[in-house]
Amino acid sequence: MNNPLVSIMMPVYNGFPYIKASLESLYRQSYSNWECIIVNDGSTDDTALFLNSLTDKRVRIFHFKENKGRSAARQKALEEACGKYLAMLDADDIYHPEKLKKQVDILENSEYVLVSSAMISFGLNADIITKRGIDHDCAVQYNGFNIPVHASSMLRTVIAKNNSYATTLNYGEDQDFLKKYLCGYKEYFYMTTPLYYYSEFDSVTKKKILESYVNRFKHNISKHNLKQSMLLLFKIISFVLVSPFVSINQILKRRGYSPNSDEIQDFEELVKPIILSVEENK
Repeated sequence: MNNPLVSIMMPVYNGFPYIKASLESLYRQSYSNWECIIVNDGSTDDTALFLNSLTDKRVRIFHFKENKGRSAARQKALEEACGKYLAMLDADDIYHPEKLKKQVDILENSEYVLVSSAMISFGLNADIITKRGIDHDCAVQYNGFNIPVHASSMLRTVIAKNNSYATTLNYGEDQDFLKKYLCGYKEYFYMTTPLYYYSEFDSVTKKKILESYVNRFKHNISKHNLKQSMLLLFKIISFVLVSPFVSINQILKRRGYSPNSDEIQDFEELVKPIILSVEENK
């Protein structure tokens, strides 16, 4: 197998100390030919101090003097990416140790434009984990609406660089980007193995969900995308009516389903210890 460089984009705003866990999961990858492009989006905590202490030459750091938003940070990372392939890792999430290797293997031996995977959503405070994604490996025929999960995907950089993140979007910029990225391509590959662990239950709030819908609604209105605008308007109204009567954990659990015993064991053995080590050394 060839050993192409993979560029990992990591935007971060006030991500200390959990960015330490994200990087640790990257250091533990079985695939070692990667670069991590970290864009510090004007953090006001100890993030900048921690980043400046890093010595691994595979990590490239860029600092914004002020907070510009996640879209601008992603765009900067995209512009700096040098690898053949492009992956994402947010600064409070975790990779499975085989994440990069498994996805590189598929892209190197196929013409798929993108390979995505299932992911595990977790919350240590809530002590909840769920799986998001379909239950079998398959080639997915892209129809303009079945957009894969951005976080767990690996892309071809040469195609990605022909597109850009919408800096007018504070939320949903990832799905907007992939919609542009996939335009003109018929299929991508999906893996049912969870390779990405998303700290959803500890980081997502009802306010963030509503702000995401509203921000994306305004963006689609400005682009005269009536169909998407009406869909988002329906989501906004439904969320406002229903959310006062359910907890955030109930809302998030509906996005996924229960992982199997092997997937739970992987989380307990490969992910949880990394996060707990950061908790213990705060």
